[in-house]
Amino acid sequence: MQSFGEYLDGDMDEAIKRKVVIRKGQRKIKYKTDRAGYKVSGGREVKIGASDAIKMSIRNTKSARKRKGKTAQSNMRRAKSMTKRTGM
Repeated sequence: MQSFGEYLDGDMDEAIKRKVVIRKGQRKIKYKTDRAGYKVSGGREVKIGASDAIKMSIRNTKSARKRKGKTAQSNMRRAKSMTKRTGM
């Protein structure tokens, strides 16, 4: 059995994190949660509904399929950039 301090240490890892992103040339603060199955809505953690989870799954599958065909091209471009930067 865990002590109260251990329980709090384990539980407090999950939190809402602030992330700075650039949208249309403007800095915006985006809130993300690292808790699985939850999203941030209105500044609070809200459980993702079943219909949203299904839509996200389908969308992620399509995106992965499209991304897979372009990975070789991306890697070649990345390698070219790295040789330019490092000179090797």
